[in-house]
Amino acid sequence: MKRLDTYLLQLFVGPFLASFATTLVILVLQFLSRYQEDILGKGFPTSALMELFLYASVSLTLLALPMGLLMAGLMTMGGLGERLELTALQSAGIPFFRAFLPLLIWGLGSLTLAGWLGWILVPKANLRLYTLLSDMERARPALALKPGLFNRWIEGYALRIGRLRNERLMEEVLIYEYAPDGSIARTLLADSGEVSVEKEWLFLRLRLYNGCQYETPTQTSPTWVQSCFDTLELRLDISGLGLRRSDGSILASHQYMLDGFKLREAVDSLAHLVQSVIAEGTQDIGLKLFPKTAPAGTAPSFPLPSRELRENLIRHDKSLLELYRDRHKNLAETLRRYELEWYYKFAYPLATVVFLILGASLGGVIRKGGLGMPLVVSTAFFILFYVLNAQGKKLAREGVLSPSVGAFLPLIVIGPIALYLLLLVTTEARWLYRDFWQKRLQKWIGIS
Repeated sequence: MKRLDTYLLQLFVGPFLASFATTLVILVLQFLSRYQEDILGKGFPTSALMELFLYASVSLTLLALPMGLLMAGLMTMGGLGERLELTALQSAGIPFFRAFLPLLIWGLGSLTLAGWLGWILVPKANLRLYTLLSDMERARPALALKPGLFNRWIEGYALRIGRLRNERLMEEVLIYEYAPDGSIARTLLADSGEVSVEKEWLFLRLRLYNGCQYETPTQTSPTWVQSCFDTLELRLDISGLGLRRSDGSILASHQYMLDGFKLREAVDSLAHLVQSVIAEGTQDIGLKLFPKTAPAGTAPSFPLPSRELRENLIRHDKSLLELYRDRHKNLAETLRRYELEWYYKFAYPLATVVFLILGASLGGVIRKGGLGMPLVVSTAFFILFYVLNAQGKKLAREGVLSPSVGAFLPLIVIGPIALYLLLLVTTEARWLYRDFWQKRLQKWIGIS
């Protein structure tokens, strides 16, 4: 039996790694495409882009794992069925579940790995990923002089170059210097010039030759003052260019960045805060509308308010009511987001085993290996999983579904399918087939 287990694992590992890697790359590219305007065209170093890709890969591993296991299980068991090896095993007295056992052990290992990733590693990767994306969004384009265009990446200046002889020598230089109100304060024209960067002080040094400058002496004067020069040197501050890294402390309390322990504490704190807001609002508003009466048998200290007085109090405290309503709405929405992320820490690992069972059972039913049918079926189920996951998250955040149902919605739909297929290939009971229920239904309604 050890040879059988080794053989099955050898058939399984290759398709798993290939499908997992392909799915992960597609998910990462799809994720990064949302931020292409913040990433592309700013001259970021290759190391920063590779770092971004690495963090995004770790963050999306939990979504790619189910697809890898689904397709690998389907290709492995489907290939055995197509080559009649599964039939030979069953003829030798080895049931389907025993043949599937080494893959199931692999799936349980994947569940453990996914649990550790979601509990510990993914929150850390998310923190670094979104911090880096935030830094890239704030970054201005890196130093790049393009001839024939106005280069506006230096704050307060617009620089145009006719031609570049090499990295340092320029021809036909035109520079606009802007005032704080956006008007042009000075214009410089030069036949040629040299450019260099002082990296120590983060200055751009421009040495201009044979030119003139035009500037206004006062803010109200409409005239321009012209002065020409043989050589003029400018130093422009470029310290704000490029990528400036932050420590990510601003995003550290977001639900995506918290590990399992801190996320549970945050959920409990938010739930307590929501109850406190409800109690506080009830005390502030409710007592004004329905004040407490004196004990039975004694005269009340003040009469109950009339209906007109209660209506006046409602109108008077309308702003206070709206304040408590908005506070409760915002806190409840935040609580749902944190609870949703908490349940995802269990839903994603469980999805790995469910999809492995689904893929292996489908392979035992359709008995087709290769890339054709398994790829089509796996892609269809993964799209269903992805859509249900997105809709469950959306409906849970809006309060239509509870966070637990929203997080487990894909498994609630796909889980019964996987269970049915597993029973179909392991037990082959008659009640699992449609013909059995058709005959029963005809018998019940008296059709012979």
